[in-house]
Amino acid sequence: MCFLVILYLLDYLKAYIDSGLYRKAVDFLKDNVVLIVSMAVIYAAGEVFGSLMFPLDLPAPVLDAVASIFLVEFVFRVLAFIGLVTGESAFRVFLGFKPFVYLIVFVLVLVGGYLMIFGRRLSGRTRKRHKEE
Repeated sequence: MCFLVILYLLDYLKAYIDSGLYRKAVDFLKDNVVLIVSMAVIYAAGEVFGSLMFPLDLPAPVLDAVASIFLVEFVFRVLAFIGLVTGESAFRVFLGFKPFVYLIVFVLVLVGGYLMIFGRRLSGRTRKRHKEE
């Protein structure tokens, strides 16, 4: 909500600030507001599921992996925006790697999330055994 309020204020101030870069930056944020809010909601849902006990925490890595794809897409859009503003074409090189980066990030976040869940579960069992002995 804070982001949306700040974005509204920034958009309101566009009429009073005479800067092309400022206008482009605010327009960039407005164009990507759905992506940013969606990413935040999915990450929040992942955190909610992640805080639950096993097996209710199993959807958390999937949600985090999906939100990470949104984050990677936003980073690519930021790089494209920087390239547009600076006039540099060097940032276009990264666009060719998009599908590979999406796949790598998704798999790493998913596998890492499940390793954390099952690692906690296994470490919890070993602690219980040590307490019983």
